[in-house]
Amino acid sequence: MERDPQAHWLETETALHYARAAVRVGLWASERVLIERYLPKSARLLELGCGGGRVVLGLRQAGYHEVTATDFSPIMVSLARAVLADHDESWERCVEQQDATALTYPDASFDHAVFAFNGLMCLPSRGHRLAALRSIHRVLKPGGIFLFTASDREKGANAAYWAKEAREPDIVPGDRWHESDTSPVFIHSSTEQETRAELSETGFVVIECPLSTEIASDGPAVREFAGETRFYVARKA
Repeated sequence: MERDPQAHWLETETALHYARAAVRVGLWASERVLIERYLPKSARLLELGCGGGRVVLGLRQAGYHEVTATDFSPIMVSLARAVLADHDESWERCVEQQDATALTYPDASFDHAVFAFNGLMCLPSRGHRLAALRSIHRVLKPGGIFLFTASDREKGANAAYWAKEAREPDIVPGDRWHESDTSPVFIHSSTEQETRAELSETGFVVIECPLSTEIASDGPAVREFAGETRFYVARKA
């Protein structure tokens, strides 16, 4: 039976896991470095795939007041709103249901965008990733920054696994279903060359793309939650 890549993100238990992470894990040290480097607090920010509200909560607590957080999953939106309302009831209004591959905002609505913790790579195919990148590009202002992460299959903690992984001819390299505490979750692990090509194809220019371990020493809660990943900082051309 064919698996549904969206099913994992529609489950209550999955949403509760990410809502707990919003409070227990918070913003990673590596995320904070790049957010502070590229995203002014006065900017209007769009977050894609907000999950349980981890990043938007950290942004609001850090003084970012113009943040719109989005997720396609109704249960994720509901729990993210609840997490934010526990801190300030007015904050829950900044969470909206949106599909990253078909955003409904007008052109050039946002200064910058964030898609945290490999969210772009949870989309089920290259075509979906390209659709999301084009959609994000459209709603960004000229020169807008897009900050996101992707699991790297050639370097970092996952390289040894991918180097020895035997793949069937009809399986896309980097595609994998991971077991979780709830249902299996689809994640694509990319190469730097591959992701740079997708960004270039959709009108972005890469500024930098370091591994998270090259930016800062994230604490044990972050390492357990997220492991190592590669950040991409791209500008709308």
